[in-house]
Amino acid sequence: MISKTPFTHLRARSCYSLLEGIPSPEELAGAAAADGMTALALTDHQTLTGAVEFVDACDAANVRPILGLTLDAEFGSLALLATGLTGWASLCRLSTAPQTEPNQAIPLERLAQEAAGLLCLMGLAHGARGPFYPLPDSQQLDTVGQLRDIFPDRLYIELQRHKPDDDAAASRLVALARSLALPVAATHNIHYLTPNDAHRQRLLTAIRLNTPLRDLPPEASAPPGAHFLTSAEMAARFADLPEAIAATREIADRCHLTLPLGQPHYPEVNLPPGVTAIEVLRQKAEAGAGRLYGDITSELRARLDHELAVIGERGYAPLFLIMEEILTHARQTGVPTSSRGSAASSLVAHCLGITSPDPMRLNLYFERFLNPARATPPDIDTDLCSRRRGGVIEHVSQAYGPDRVAMVCTINRFRARSALREAAKAHGLSPAHIKTLTDSLPYRGWGGPSSWSNEDPFSALLAQSPSLETQAIIRDAQSLLGLPRHLSVHPGGVVITPGPMTDLVPTQPANIGVTITQFDLDSVERLGLIKIDLLGIRGLTVLGDVADALRAAQPQTYSSSLAALDSIPEDDEAARSLVRTGRTIGCFQIESPGMRAILREIEAESVDDLMAALALYRPGPLTGGLKDAFVRRHLGQE
Repeated sequence: MISKTPFTHLRARSCYSLLEGIPSPEELAGAAAADGMTALALTDHQTLTGAVEFVDACDAANVRPILGLTLDAEFGSLALLATGLTGWASLCRLSTAPQTEPNQAIPLERLAQEAAGLLCLMGLAHGARGPFYPLPDSQQLDTVGQLRDIFPDRLYIELQRHKPDDDAAASRLVALARSLALPVAATHNIHYLTPNDAHRQRLLTAIRLNTPLRDLPPEASAPPGAHFLTSAEMAARFADLPEAIAATREIADRCHLTLPLGQPHYPEVNLPPGVTAIEVLRQKAEAGAGRLYGDITSELRARLDHELAVIGERGYAPLFLIMEEILTHARQTGVPTSSRGSAASSLVAHCLGITSPDPMRLNLYFERFLNPARATPPDIDTDLCSRRRGGVIEHVSQAYGPDRVAMVCTINRFRARSALREAAKAHGLSPAHIKTLTDSLPYRGWGGPSSWSNEDPFSALLAQSPSLETQAIIRDAQSLLGLPRHLSVHPGGVVITPGPMTDLVPTQPANIGVTITQFDLDSVERLGLIKIDLLGIRGLTVLGDVADALRAAQPQTYSSSLAALDSIPEDDEAARSLVRTGRTIGCFQIESPGMRAILREIEAESVDDLMAALALYRPGPLTGGLKDAFVRRHLGQE
């Protein structure tokens, strides 16, 4: 039966409270909708990684999303909820702070700096620093008084009743709230959906703290009963304090944040006074066309006009200008580059020097790159020398502002081997025993949740394990599959924002010394942010090293290392012979046995032949007979 009780959960953690929470944003939204709740707050611990996914999930479930954050303050755990975009920016900055200074509590001074647009819940909430400190009454009054000054008319004393001895603490907090004329609100820490998941949450805690389950103190994991309680259960739990239940609906009604999803947020580019980005782009494209083609024919003019009209209508001109500036810098500093992907279909990109293939000669369709019906910004992927790539990214940071540039994160999830290894470690197995256990798994990839749901990587191992302890470990590992484990760095994605990054996106430092977003690629794109792919390729590093050696040996012949590369003729007979006979091991993209076989079949000896071979080496042509037909016609056999 759907409850009509006016209650809203304000303390829910998702699986993006890494190694703390279990439910996905979709599962949380679904549970709220099933109970008839009209709103739900996500307050992950010190991270906002799941925010965009949560908004989409709530929209799909017809539940109004409230975005918040659980922070460890000097005196305990706080929940902060955004009332609008100003509050969202405050959350982003506050979420970024503990990532740069881990294990440090947020001081009151920092809270005061970032309090705009936020509601604050404080009191009896179990967090990393435990419940609200058992301070003397005078210090409690002083601390709450400071928070009331920081959050005027936006501070609530929260009450929780996870276990029987919480009642006495809740009574003291009610008295404290009444003495200061502050409202009380009933909350409940949600770490999982059903009571059956309590063990799994404890397992995650043991993994997070690197502590065997047998040595894990009860207070280290989630409080008792940290599952999703229905509105009716919460109302019964706080039957003596109906105002605490009603306050949750009041809080929900005060939160009206709408993230600017799908709206483009383009970084600023340096433009001459009085001209627009699309005007500058047209000038550069026409100048480039003149250099490449000489006279601009009616066909070239029509193609340029068409592409520029679409680019201008969608507001993508800054993206092209940014890519042109980055690649110009790379070339000027001797960094070998190469274009890849559908951007080669754009004449504008070719005229700006962003891509090298000639889309007119190759009859490439612009719509393959930028379809007018496409809602998201196009991808312009660029390969760079892997060793020199860091210098290019540093240039991007300096050119557009270190506070406006970050790498995109990827979400590393538990796969079969890591899940089994961590579960075994949590059960106290020795390193040697853990290695024996994980080595018994088949070596295969487990790429995503769909594959985990379709096939169990542990079924064979479970069937052949007589030990009850080993079976328990395997079942625990099964329960971890697909859960987020930690954030890592996307191999190429760089985000540039129009203003300070943390006005819109939370960030954190990565181990390799760069700043990354807390949002993955999907969330970044949903926010309409400019993302460029600068991929490090070792093959280009080899080319760069060879070019450096050529220039060092013949400084009078080559003005730069890249000039040495540019001077290499495409019709060199020795190189053509190597390609024609498939002797291409070590050459990027054409070194696999299958590719080398195709090179021999079509007797490849030109760049166009290489493009044909790469296009043929795809599942469709290979399985549909198209490859064989092409080879016969290419060789003049039919």
